[in-house]
This record gives sequence, C-alpha cells and structure tokens, in this order.
Amino acid sequence: MKDQFAGGGIVVDNAIGFWIHRVYQATRNEMFRRFREIGEDVTPEQWAVLIRLWEQDARTQSDLSDATFRDRPTMSRILDGMQERGYVEREVDAKDSRVRIVKLTRRGRALQKKLVPVVQSLVEGAVKGIADEDLVTTRATLRKMFDNVER
Repeated sequence: MKDQFAGGGIVVDNAIGFWIHRVYQATRNEMFRRFREIGEDVTPEQWAVLIRLWEQDARTQSDLSDATFRDRPTMSRILDGMQERGYVEREVDAKDSRVRIVKLTRRGRALQKKLVPVVQSLVEGAVKGIADEDLVTTRATLRKMFDNVER
C-alpha cells in the first residue's frame, strides 16, 4: 500500500483507507435502502445494536456503546429511536439506579428473521467472485491494521 504516496502527494485511488470508507459507505447505504424496501426503517447504527442484542440480550447502555464503538451520548440517541420504534425497552438496573439495561422487545427479536436474510444477500453480492481465502486474508489484514493503529 506504499503506492498510495507518490511525488510528495497521495494517490487516493491507491489509498486503503479510501477503499475501506467507500465499501463501508456503499454497503451502509444499500443496507438502509433494502431495509426500507421491506418496510423497516432500521438505520445501520440501530442494526449494529440489534446484532449485539441478538448475541446477548439485556445489556447495559455502556456495554452496547463499547460493543458498537459509539460514544455514550450517541448510543443514548440511537436507543431513543429504537425505543420509539418499539425495538427495545430500557429498565433501571436493580443493583445500580444510574445504570440502564437495554432489552429487546418481541418486535426487536422478530426483526432478526426479517433483516438477517436481507444483509446476508447484500454480503453475498458484495463478495461475489472473491475467493474465500482472499476474504480470510482481508479480514486478518484489517484486524492487524486495526491493532497497529490502536497501539
């Protein structure tokens, strides 16, 4: 990826960050479009929260913030929208009244059967023609890059 630098400048079309961002934006926009197409107004940010709650329900807002890489105020706004749509409910933690526990509603749980196939189809289209070994290498490379940046 050193070919992204030339003559003291940047060759944007060779920049890994540029392509990571483009793929992220394109898939994010397409996911939101497909969700709306089937009558669900779930944002990509709400999708990330739903995934984490499907993995493990009844999590604290703080835990969800960490698990979805969102700051606390942003998570609060995301959950406000999800609560308004009937996807989640928030309860005061019995052990600590400052803590809110987020739980899926019946509607939030039901979304899994409706939305996962949509995203699975999107991913299948996105990786069409790419060898499994290449995808494994790409994932490992991105994780390593993330670890390098986080250090």
